[in-house]
Parts: sequence; structure tokens; C-alpha cells
Amino acid sequence: MVNNILSIDVEEIFHIEYARNSKNHDFTYRMPHNIPPILDFLKEQNVTATFFIVGELAEKFADIVRMIEKERHEIAFHGWSHLPLWKLNSESFRNEIVKFKKVYPSCMGYRAPSFSLSNDTKWALKILNENGFRYDSSVFPAWASLYGVSGAPMEPYKPSLEDISKEDGDNHELLEFPLMVYRLLGLKIPIAGGFWLRFWNVGLIKRGIKKMNKKGLPAVIYVHNWELDPKTPKLELTIQKNFITYHNLAKTKEKLLSLLKEFTFTSFTNYLHEKNCLECFGSQT
Repeated sequence: MVNNILSIDVEEIFHIEYARNSKNHDFTYRMPHNIPPILDFLKEQNVTATFFIVGELAEKFADIVRMIEKERHEIAFHGWSHLPLWKLNSESFRNEIVKFKKVYPSCMGYRAPSFSLSNDTKWALKILNENGFRYDSSVFPAWASLYGVSGAPMEPYKPSLEDISKEDGDNHELLEFPLMVYRLLGLKIPIAGGFWLRFWNVGLIKRGIKKMNKKGLPAVIYVHNWELDPKTPKLELTIQKNFITYHNLAKTKEKLLSLLKEFTFTSFTNYLHEKNCLECFGSQT
């Protein structure tokens, strides 16, 4: 049986890219209220996950981070204030990492806010490698309106520092875990989580997981903490942004539960330890 990988992106609704220009910007902090029930939910399902946490939240709510650790989940880095990489440069990104490592020194993994790692921001990979990160999970190997590296592999790989859609493990040790996509009618469509979990029928997502597992590969799934919170603030957004942010929000937990009951999931570090970092390489898709 293949272990899949579950990740929780811990941020506030006001951090997301689509909410930056909201007319009724709500800076209510919900992390202290929605993380404890998420931990209870995962414990009930006997699932370990990776929590990608925005740095300013990890600093502000250190007791919640300790609570996550106590339940044996992994803590990973999700940017300091959820600014996408295209709004940073090498110096500011290094500063973000330094600040986070003061809060949580043993961090091994990173996910770019808004999945903003692309060939335009590939400079971030070298900085992650220089700062001791073992893996990244920021690449959607498909095109989407806000992100995506359509030519990237669909399985774990060591990305080239010159072209992250290519594999080249000679110059660094950083491993990329792409988010799950599904081939449909000649296209690769995102199905890994977030809006895509809420938008697609859960049966399609299950077919995608089975297809990955049949090849001995892990499906990488994610969900935001605010998607599992019945009291997530309602922001005033454009019709398109409102749809992407709030569509089927109340069904997130139900869909996630259906996946957790049918498949096995673990954290990134647990997966790497189980595989001894060796079976994660090579193009098999």
C-alpha cells in the first residue's frame, strides 16, 4: 500500500492572494480556533500531516505550533506573511527564512504562497538548498490562472536550477513534490486540494490518487485551515474571486474525510524516512 501525503496550509483568509483588495478586509485571527479541531479530526482518522505555516502566525501563536508538534505532525514553512515569490527577491526571501528559522529552527520543507514557484522565481530553489531545506512542494505540473508549471514531472523529482520543469539532481539535494494533477482529454488538470477539492467530484480525485498509487507514487493533497473552519470570515470579493474562495466551502471536511477513509496519508518527512529518500526519484509517469 502506498502512503500518500497530506498537507495543511495554515494561513488566515486575509492572507490569500484573492483577498488582498477586499473592500471589507477582516483581520480576525482564526488559527487559534480552527487548528485544535483540525488536530482532533486528524487524530480520529489516525492521520499524520505536514502543516505549512505562515511565519508570522507561527511567531504569534507559538502555543498552537507546539500543540501541532505534540500530535507528531510536521511543521514546515509557508512564507513569512504569505507574499508570493513574485513579490519578493533573493534578499527578502533569505530574510524571511532567517526569521522563520528563529521561530522554528528544524524546518525541512517549504511551500511557496499561492504556489508561486515557477521559472520566473526559480532563484528561490538555490536559496532553499543553501538554507538546509530538504524538500519543496510548490509546483502544480499544470496550468492554472494564478500558478502552474505545465511541463513539470508529476512525480517527486530533483528540479534543475535552470529550468524547474526539468529534472537535474547533480547540483543540489532539494527534492520537489509536485501537487497532484489528473490527465483528462489530453489536458492535465489540478485536483490536489483547496478550490480543486471543493470544485471536482470526489470520485475524480479518488481516481487520480489510485492512478498515482498504481505506479507506486504518492498523491500530494492539501487543504487550508480556513477551509475547515465554519466561522471563516466572509469577505466582499468580485464574483470570480468569491467563487474560487467560497465555493462548496461547507463540503471541504466531508470530501477530505472521504479521502482519508479510503487511502492512507502521512507527512512529507515520514514519507521520506520510510523511503530512505531513494525511491522518490526517477520519471515513472
